[in-house]
Amino acid sequence: MRNKIFIVILSITLGIILAFQYQVVKDTAGGIVFSQKVNELNSELKKTNEEKKQLLIDLSELEKKINDYENNAAEESVYVKNLSEELNKFKSMAGYTDLKGPGVVISIDNPIQDGQYTDYKNNLIYNYEYLLLILSNLNAAGAEAISINGQRYTNYTEIVPVGTHLNVNGAAVIPPIEIKAIGNKQTLESVLSFKGGVVWEMRNLNYQIDVKILEEVDIQRQIKIFEFKYAQPFD
Repeated sequence: MRNKIFIVILSITLGIILAFQYQVVKDTAGGIVFSQKVNELNSELKKTNEEKKQLLIDLSELEKKINDYENNAAEESVYVKNLSEELNKFKSMAGYTDLKGPGVVISIDNPIQDGQYTDYKNNLIYNYEYLLLILSNLNAAGAEAISINGQRYTNYTEIVPVGTHLNVNGAAVIPPIEIKAIGNKQTLESVLSFKGGVVWEMRNLNYQIDVKILEEVDIQRQIKIFEFKYAQPFD
């Protein structure tokens, strides 16, 4: 009887040990596979960023050649010069040129969390209407150019929450958010700083907001080209 009890206890012990070893091997193998996958994704991301950087360099060189051709033609004809100036103006309005000038830079981040748990209800991604109000106020104050985390804000810019990030011009954007605007410094500052406004309200909700007034703000152009598929010129 004792031998049978001893065999049963030994079998149970061996079973527990084998199960534990199996789980350890499984977790280790899974960790190795996950690590390899992360390394592969990082390598692909690095390669993609390098290709994007080279394409932007190539694009800049081609645009420089086009500008040289346009400038040479403009020097030979007053009519072509006027057309070139109009073209540059509309390029700036559409967001296809880099711009610089006086303006404001607004840095926005989520409230600082006191505990170990994140309070998602105050996350900017789920309250992005505050960002829309800031953009609306800047437009009302006569901002001539606006960008969001480096993405140019134009009439065709979409700002859509997707999971844990915002899509801006198709690019993923997460806090902290940096909004740049070029225009009259005093007007832009006043529309952001008045009591009862969106910035005042966000600060009362403990969002981290910093507004800087600068003599020169750089705003990058829009890379994504918008093409009309349905709208046609009306004769």
